[in-house]
Amino acid sequence: MHPNDFAAETTTGPPGDPSHVGVRWLGTAGYELTCGGTTLLIDPYLTRVSLPRFVTGPLLPDVAAVDRVVGHADAVLVGHSHFDHVLDVPYIAKRTGAHVYGSRSTANLMQAAGLPAAQVTELDHGRTTVFEVGPFRVTAIPSAHSPFALGKKVPFPGDIPCTCELPVRGKHYRCGDVFSYRIDVAGRSLYHLGSANLIDEAVPKGGDGDVDLLLLCIAARFAVPDVIRRSLKAVRPRRVMPMHYDNFFRGAERSLQLLPMTRFGRFVDDVVGYDRDLTIATLPLLGRMELGP
Repeated sequence: MHPNDFAAETTTGPPGDPSHVGVRWLGTAGYELTCGGTTLLIDPYLTRVSLPRFVTGPLLPDVAAVDRVVGHADAVLVGHSHFDHVLDVPYIAKRTGAHVYGSRSTANLMQAAGLPAAQVTELDHGRTTVFEVGPFRVTAIPSAHSPFALGKKVPFPGDIPCTCELPVRGKHYRCGDVFSYRIDVAGRSLYHLGSANLIDEAVPKGGDGDVDLLLLCIAARFAVPDVIRRSLKAVRPRRVMPMHYDNFFRGAERSLQLLPMTRFGRFVDDVVGYDRDLTIATLPLLGRMELGP
């Protein structure tokens, strides 16, 4: 079973139609959401450094790769501060003027990159925070990161310090506090869960089908007992879009390769076992769909 077997159906409206919400998968946990001329990015990571480069030296954004994909951005939401979620954010924010929302670790990284304090909002992991970006109403929700399957520890824990100087090696992109995001826009709602873990009781309670689309990380999920069922039960979406299953050490121009131990078929079985009527949808790398009214 392969992600391409669950290609999303698309709905197309006129360019800039405020009744339609564009959803584009940037790879890994990255998404671009558009509505009525406003663009919201979540965990945009286009550089996709190779594994040897990750291991041997400090990391720099591939600005050509970023520029090919990211044009305009009004805000960037950062779920946590590992390199595959935040490496490209300082460059994107500097070039577009986008406002960055994330943890203290993320805020420290933006400071090190030279972003003005007014362009960064540090979120409080002790509470849920609600803010607006154009037509988007965003709820930042305290969440958790999945541990490594073998060590049972979160990879690269702790914060990026305020004294950091860029560039740094991949292992110095510490996780920091973790957030999931609910986004309400144009009568639609999406929920971004960028790591295969969550704080169940922190997820806002709504009715069944209250969330139209759950963007769900399925990497490293086997270290977290029953995480697929728990995520679906907590969020209660109409449709689920798995993500963060691509091998992000390979360039986007190459054919999609799954991360080791993804077991996509097992993910499908878990969803069907929870609710056989729940729709699974996928996008190709840099693929786009629209949520109509």
